[in-house]
Amino acid sequence: MKIELYIEEKRKLINNALEAMILPLKEQSPLYPAISYALLLPGKRIRPILTLSTYDAIKGNEKDIIPFACAVEMLHTYSLIHDDLPIMDNSDTRRGKPTCHKVYGSDMALLAGDALLSLSFDIVSSSGFKNNFEAQKIIQVIQDFAVASGIRGLVGGQVMDMVTMNDSDIDKETIFYIESMKTGSLIRLAVRIGGILGGISEEEFTALTKFSENFGVSYQVIDDILDVTSTAEILGKDIEKDKKNRKATLVALFGVEKAKEIASDLIYKSIDFLKPFGEKYKVLEDIAILSLGRVK
Repeated sequence: MKIELYIEEKRKLINNALEAMILPLKEQSPLYPAISYALLLPGKRIRPILTLSTYDAIKGNEKDIIPFACAVEMLHTYSLIHDDLPIMDNSDTRRGKPTCHKVYGSDMALLAGDALLSLSFDIVSSSGFKNNFEAQKIIQVIQDFAVASGIRGLVGGQVMDMVTMNDSDIDKETIFYIESMKTGSLIRLAVRIGGILGGISEEEFTALTKFSENFGVSYQVIDDILDVTSTAEILGKDIEKDKKNRKATLVALFGVEKAKEIASDLIYKSIDFLKPFGEKYKVLEDIAILSLGRVK
């Protein structure tokens, strides 16, 4: 199957599962409209797809992993809602529609993000035991969620993103650090979940982690390039935000062409970590290569 068709198939699977998971909230909380609006907007769903693909490559059965993949998307959506708030990036558009706070207000948007964060942990813990995964594996996944969402992940990356604004002396290593935290942390989480629950060797798990870390940074570099070279209609969100907010990016530091070169190098470096396993992780390789096509 062509990778584009595979991604579209999995995207539909994830969308249906997300909708079903939050439906009970409709009768339980006035937050449901804001939560469902933000979560069900049409997104690429690349992170949950990476979770499905990794586990499927190991076990050949994605059914039990679907809730975990959805939890990753909830965590991602939480981060987008908060990033878009006026006190952060102050964005008006996300996924081709007005941002959550533009529709429901900053107070409801903030709480919707908080709810999705906690719901992701709820789903991971409850689904893990329901699907009979070993307790130690569930604990490890929960630990990975905690790291990815906190000071060593999303929050830490956002803090560094803010404190380095207007810093004319920022270097490449600091930018790599920020991008590995802000974007790389969730892509790392998405891939590692599949490896943890799939029960692979330490060597293979390390290779998957290295793949995800390099791919994660490249994914953010590509987003930074598109922020300059694409249009709001194509991206479905505000463009030139980095310049407006005076953020440190590789594009700002080196220019578009050099940033493209760095992104490409990272993609092929990530794939090299999967080569010892032959065709086993071919789908992950194809997803990585496809992402690079966004800026060619």
